[in-house]
Amino acid sequence: MDTFARDLTRILDAFRSERERLKTEYETRGEGRAYLAGHTAALDRALVALAGSAGLPEHDLTLAAVGGYGRGELFPYSDIDLLILTAHPVDIASPERDAIARFTTALWEFGLSVGASVRSRAEFAEAGAADVSVATTYLEHRVLYGDAELFEEALQDFYAALDARAFFRDKMLELARRHQRHDDTPYALEPNLKESPGGVRDIQVFLWCAKAAGLAESLEAMAEGRLITEREMHALARSLEFLTDLRINLHLLAGRHEDRLIFDLQEALASRMGYKATPLQRASEALMKRYYLNAKTVTQLSTVQLQAIADRLLGDNEAATPVRLEAAFVARGDEMDLVSDDVYKKDPNALLRTFLVYGQHRELSRLSTRLLRALWHASFTIDDAFRSDPANRAIFMEIMKMPRGTYHALKLMNTWGLLSRFLPGWSHTVGQMQHDLYHIFTVDQHTLRTVRNVRRFARSEYAHEYPFCSKIMAELHDNWRVVLGALFHDVGKGLGGRHEVLGAEKADEACRQFALSESDREFVVFLVREHLTMSQVAQKQDFSDPAVIERFLSVVKTKERLDALYLLTVADIRATSPKVWTQWKGQLLESLYRATLARLSGGAVSAGHVLERRREAAEALLEGRVDAKARDAFWKELDLVYFMRHTPEEIVSHTERIALRRNDPTPLVHAEVASEMGGIRLFFYLPDRAGLFLRAAAYLGKCGLSVVDSRICTTRHGYALDTFLVADAHGRLAQGGDAALRKFERDLAAALVDTAPLESPKKVRLSRRSRHFPIRPVVSVMPDESGKASILTVVCTDRLGLLNAICEVLFRYGVNLQTAKIATLGERVEDVFLIDGAALASDETVLALEAELVEAVSAPKS
Repeated sequence: MDTFARDLTRILDAFRSERERLKTEYETRGEGRAYLAGHTAALDRALVALAGSAGLPEHDLTLAAVGGYGRGELFPYSDIDLLILTAHPVDIASPERDAIARFTTALWEFGLSVGASVRSRAEFAEAGAADVSVATTYLEHRVLYGDAELFEEALQDFYAALDARAFFRDKMLELARRHQRHDDTPYALEPNLKESPGGVRDIQVFLWCAKAAGLAESLEAMAEGRLITEREMHALARSLEFLTDLRINLHLLAGRHEDRLIFDLQEALASRMGYKATPLQRASEALMKRYYLNAKTVTQLSTVQLQAIADRLLGDNEAATPVRLEAAFVARGDEMDLVSDDVYKKDPNALLRTFLVYGQHRELSRLSTRLLRALWHASFTIDDAFRSDPANRAIFMEIMKMPRGTYHALKLMNTWGLLSRFLPGWSHTVGQMQHDLYHIFTVDQHTLRTVRNVRRFARSEYAHEYPFCSKIMAELHDNWRVVLGALFHDVGKGLGGRHEVLGAEKADEACRQFALSESDREFVVFLVREHLTMSQVAQKQDFSDPAVIERFLSVVKTKERLDALYLLTVADIRATSPKVWTQWKGQLLESLYRATLARLSGGAVSAGHVLERRREAAEALLEGRVDAKARDAFWKELDLVYFMRHTPEEIVSHTERIALRRNDPTPLVHAEVASEMGGIRLFFYLPDRAGLFLRAAAYLGKCGLSVVDSRICTTRHGYALDTFLVADAHGRLAQGGDAALRKFERDLAAALVDTAPLESPKKVRLSRRSRHFPIRPVVSVMPDESGKASILTVVCTDRLGLLNAICEVLFRYGVNLQTAKIATLGERVEDVFLIDGAALASDETVLALEAELVEAVSAPKS
C-alpha cells in the first residue's frame, strides 16, 4: 500500500468515526444546526488532509466548497459541491493534473455524492455568466485549501459580471418550472421537502436573489435592511429550523440521500421525531399536518420576500398615479395596494374586503408587497369578535356570490391563513391528509379544487370541457349555493364518524351564522349530507330498476336538488385525482341524472313501462334492418330483465348480429371502441356452460383489460349473452384499429370454448401506495329486495386479476353471476354483484363463501 492509500484510509476512518459520533449526539440532543456545523467541519478537515496528501499545490490553486456545502450545511447524505480553481488552464502533462485526478478520484470513497468541477480563473467567470445554476453555487462559498487570494480575485470578476436583474429573472423562471414539476402545490401526499413549493428551496431562492443584488446575505441582514420585518424573520427562521430537523432525520432514517417524504418512511419518521398517534389521527398525519402548515408559512413569506426584492430591483408602482378602488384600497397600474399602512388596524373589515375588491376588478393582476405583508400580519388578529361581526359575514357571502373570482378569492384566503381563522370548522382541514387510495391532496386542497370545478361550470370559456354540466349550471337558480356546498362538503373529515353527517352539522351551523334563509340553509345542508349518494347509486346499484330510481328520487325530491347534486358529484370526483374520473363514471352519473329527471317529469314508473319504451325504441331502430319474424323469435328467448338492463342501442346491436343465427353454437364475439364510455364494449353469445364467465374474466385479465361493467344473460334456450365494458389502460385495442379488435374477438372466442383447466389466479405485488394505505377487505352477501337473488359487495385494494379471483370462488360454490358493477376509486375497488344459486339458501354456506372471498381478495403478504 503506497503512502497516499494509507493516508486515505486513515482520513476516511477518522471521518466515518466522527460521522457516527455526530449522529449519536444528534439523536440524543436533537440540535440540527450543531449537527450540520459539526458534519461540515468534519468533512472540511478530511478534505484539507486529503488535498495535502494528494499533492495539490497551495499556490495558484484553490479548493473551495460551494453550494449547500459552501453554505456550511452538510446534511447526512448531502451532495458535496466542490470547486478546484486554478490560476491558468492545467496542462495535460503537468503534475497538478495528476494531483487533481488523485484527489477527485478519492472523493468517492467518502460515500457521498460528489460534484467537483475544475475551472481556471477565466473559465470560472465564463461559467457563472452562462449558467444561473452555476452562478447560484458561486454565491455560497468557503475556501478550504490553497490560494485564498486567487479565489477572492475570481469572485471579484464574477460579481463584476453578475447582472442582478437577469439573475432574478432566471431564478423566477427556474422557480416556476420547479413548482410545475411538483404539481404547483405544497400539499401533495409525498412532497419533496427540498424542492416542492413551500420547501427549503423556496427560502433559499429569495436569499440568493438578495445576495446577488447586494441587498443582504442572511435573514438577519434582510431584517436589518427592512426587506423583511422582525416577525417575518423569526417565522422564517422557525420554518427553516423545522425543515432542517426533518431533513436530517429523513436522511438518517433512510440511510441515503432522500428528500421525499414518501409513505414508506412517514410513520417511522413521525415516531422518530416524537409525534404520537391519537384516536383520530396517526402519528404520520400529525407530522404531515405540521409540514403542510410550515409549507404554508414558507409559501406566504417567500411570496412577500420575492415581491419585495423585485420592487428593489425592478422598481415598484409607488410612483404610479393611484386610482381609488374604495375606502381602503387603490390601484397602482395593475397592482392593488393599500391606501395607508394602517388600513387593517383602522378598518378591520377591510381584511375580507381585500378579496372582494380584488375579485371585482379583473384589470388587477397582483397584490402589492405592502398589502401582502400587512395582510399576513393582520390575519393573526382575527378573533371571535371579528368572526361574529355581521358585516364580515355579509362580506364573505358577497365573495361566495361573485359571478367571477370566488375560487381565486378562497384560494388566496386559504393561502394567507384567513380562511382557517375566519370560517367555522375549516381550520382542521388545512394540511389534513386523507389516508385512502384515491385522494392525492389534503382535505383543504381537494375542497378548493372541487370549488374550482363547480365555478368552471358557470364560465363560458370552460363550457367545452363539460357542456352538459355547463348547461345545467346556467339554468340553476342561485347556483352560489352549490359553491357553498362544495366548500363544506368534506369539512367533517378527520373528526371521526361519517364525515358527510358531521359536515352537514357544521354546514348547518355556518349557514345559520351567515343568516341564510331557511330554504337556502336546507339546500346547502342537503348537498353536504348527500354528496356521496349519487356516486354510490350510479356506481353500485342497478338503476335500470325503477325501484332504485324511486329510492334515489325520495332523497333528492326536486329537479333543483338533482341538478345541484349532479354538479357537485362531478366536481368532487374530478378533484380527487386524475386517475379517478373516467368517461365511464361520467356516463353513469349522466344516465342516473337523466333517468331521475324523466321520473320527475312524470316518466315511466314501473318495470312494464320501461320494458315497453325500450322495446318500442329498439323496434324503431331496427326497422328495415332485421326481419321482424327473426327479431321476434330472438326476443322471445330473452326475459324482462334483459330488456331492463340494456339500452335500446345495445338491444339493436345484439339483435342485428344474433337474430339470424340464434341457434348456431359457434361462439360469436363482437368488440367495438366505446369512446363515449372510455373503453371497449363487447359481448359474446354461445351455448352456456359452467364457468363460462370465469373463463371470460380470466382471459380479459390476462390481456390487461379491467372490467368496469358486465351484465350476464342466459336465454330461455340455454345460450349465454354476456355484455362487458372493459377499460383498456394502455389503449392497445383502440389504437390497433379494426385488425386488433378482430384478432381479440377470435382469441376470446377460442378461450371461451377451451376445456383446459384454468390456472388459479395469482396474487400480484401491490403498488407502494396500496401497501401504505391498506384496506381491510369487506365482503357481504345480503338478499336483494325481491328475495330472488342476493347482492354481493366487495371492498378491497385493486389489483390485476381481482375479478378472476372473485369469480373463481363463486364458480366453486355454484353461484351464478347476473350483473357486476365495478367501481374503482384510484386503487380501491367497491364492487357490487347480483348473484343467485342454491348455495345461498344456507347461512352456513354463505358464511363459508364470504370467508373464502375475503381470503381471495386480501392483499398478498409482503
